[in-house]
Amino acid sequence: MQIDIGILQSRIYTDNNKLLQALRELYSFSVPGAAYTPAGRSGRWNGKTNFITGRGQFRTGLLPRILEDLKKIDCEPILNYTYKKNLITADSWKIDGYTLRDYQDEAVLVGLSNHRAVIQAPTGAGKTLIMAALVKALSGRKITILFDAKHLLTQTYKFLTDECGIDNVGLCYGEGYIYGDIMLCTVQSIEHILDTHLEETEVLMVDECHKFANGVHRLAAIKSFPNAQYRLGFTATVPTENIPLHSLEGALGYTHKVRTTKDLVDEGHLTKPSIQMISIKKPKKDPFSNCGGYSYQEAYEAYIVNHKERNQKIVDIVNTIRSNHDNARILILVNRLEHGQNLQTLLGGSSFYLRGEDDIGERYSTIRRFVSCPESSVLLGTRILETGVDIREITHFINARGLKSPIATIQALGRSLRLHDDKDRVFIYDFMDSGRYLTEHSRKRYNTYKKEGHEVEIL
Repeated sequence: MQIDIGILQSRIYTDNNKLLQALRELYSFSVPGAAYTPAGRSGRWNGKTNFITGRGQFRTGLLPRILEDLKKIDCEPILNYTYKKNLITADSWKIDGYTLRDYQDEAVLVGLSNHRAVIQAPTGAGKTLIMAALVKALSGRKITILFDAKHLLTQTYKFLTDECGIDNVGLCYGEGYIYGDIMLCTVQSIEHILDTHLEETEVLMVDECHKFANGVHRLAAIKSFPNAQYRLGFTATVPTENIPLHSLEGALGYTHKVRTTKDLVDEGHLTKPSIQMISIKKPKKDPFSNCGGYSYQEAYEAYIVNHKERNQKIVDIVNTIRSNHDNARILILVNRLEHGQNLQTLLGGSSFYLRGEDDIGERYSTIRRFVSCPESSVLLGTRILETGVDIREITHFINARGLKSPIATIQALGRSLRLHDDKDRVFIYDFMDSGRYLTEHSRKRYNTYKKEGHEVEIL
């Protein structure tokens, strides 16, 4: 067996057709809901996505997984690289003013030696510093770094230029463009750099790469850049479902997990969380008490957004915190604008509300007022606060939004775990909700906390 390895695509050559078909079946996964599509109902499609074609082609990022599976049957194929691999010298990623932790150095070495990887680093692990060290190591080449959101791009730009002293950094987003050989670009504005960076980029990096695993256009973006032999993604949370996981790793590379949040807590890099999940009964006036079937959206609105007793419990938690702490910083995450408005009305004029529609200047202004308030303060936020916002002063976090996604749960938890001199522990409040869909979602959040190694108390 021989495998020809290209930058984007590779191909298996073998006389053993049964082995190739077995591999193909191993890398075929059922698509949720496929049976309800016209092709699925008619039998024209078996409802699966195949990551290895009938001719043996596959995305190069899957090579480590395929080699691992072949090793189990004592098959060691000949590897033929169809491009010349670039090498760099060691110890070329030092950044003045920073000393990388051992796992940060390890992540840099993984990226440089493997040329491709999804680097999974939880909030507080110094993901941006790892990225900066890789940029420093690979300087002299054209580099493109893709972002899903403008505020993440601007934060990284400031860190690379102001904190790390890296030159020739450009940026490209909606209303802004500065040329640089190291180009930071939102995926929404990628068409503006195609002429300058598509063919010439040797290094492709993707921030919060888990967000690129499902969207067709986002995934197409990281499957592009035909000469980028260094392909590195960064995230705190890798998808757990087979299709998005293999799509992401196929485009970028095998996942390298640097630490868990518990590891970072135990090592003193993050604040220890105290997590409580509070049992919530259905509303006293349950609109679905005699209804057997209702949608998730209807359940969410009734049992979370407009649940008077649940919302009042959140207000009671805030009032209790305020009565026991003079300078608490309380973050409340919601998923719907209406839910945030309901809570802000109940809390009165003593809270700040940050929404996705707010521009960057307004976001930073709101955060400054929240942090500098002379008494305990509350910040309500939508998913804009889920990633990329560093508020180390947070002492209490209330997850008011529910949801089941491990990615959303871990990202939200990470907002509150940053170290700060004014806290030695952070208090997390979540809910064991009742009702169709929501009971299961609460249990999944509980399991996510436990899987991360945290203790959880159910009240």
